[in-house]
Amino acid sequence: YKALSKETRGVLRGEYGAAPAAFNPELQARALDGDEPVTCRPADLIDDEMDSLISEVETLASEKGLQLADGKRRVDDVLTYALFTQIGLRFLEHRGDASAFEPAPDGKALPAAGNSDGVYTVEVEGREYTVKVSDGGDVTGIKALGESAGAGQPNPPVVHNPSQSTPIPAPLAGNIFKVLVKPGDRVTEGQKIMVLEAMKMETDVSSPEAGIVTEMAVKEGDAVTVGQTLISLEPAHG
Repeated sequence: YKALSKETRGVLRGEYGAAPAAFNPELQARALDGDEPVTCRPADLIDDEMDSLISEVETLASEKGLQLADGKRRVDDVLTYALFTQIGLRFLEHRGDASAFEPAPDGKALPAAGNSDGVYTVEVEGREYTVKVSDGGDVTGIKALGESAGAGQPNPPVVHNPSQSTPIPAPLAGNIFKVLVKPGDRVTEGQKIMVLEAMKMETDVSSPEAGIVTEMAVKEGDAVTVGQTLISLEPAHG
């Protein structure tokens, strides 16, 4: 519980109803952050957002030139945006353009260049590997591109940091949902600098130390891998 996601905080705050057992008091106090826990029916505290969401989506559609569905089907577009926001908006922007999305799998083996059928190139956290899949589904011959099989684990990617500032890495893979700082900002140790979304869970990213933001390596909507640099900090003087 070093980092509490928005949803975990919601459980501890009582936003999902009563829990089957008592919470750890210290952990719940962290989630409440001075507020009182929810003891009423949680849904009674939620505003009716449908009208405002419809207006928001229609405004975005006008600004970006999006074609929304007609009639009753328009609510599907609104719910897509409400549930997924960034990814949903990207879908609405490129709907009908198959080239903007991953191709549908056709069940055929796609061999890597210069290799036989059953040899694939896969990417894991920014590193590319070649794998050979047998007819029985066994995976053999795993190796990083440019390395010999059995040569050991690949070295982690080197983060280019020309300013020699301290890079702040992503704690998990996901999408940058919200950026809360900009170059030149002073941040304190533990200050929230970003919100990262992964599998519909929003996780706060806090600065591990105090300093001045010298570089922004990502922006809202970017996909990041574990350990990828988010921002760079230099010590604050004075």
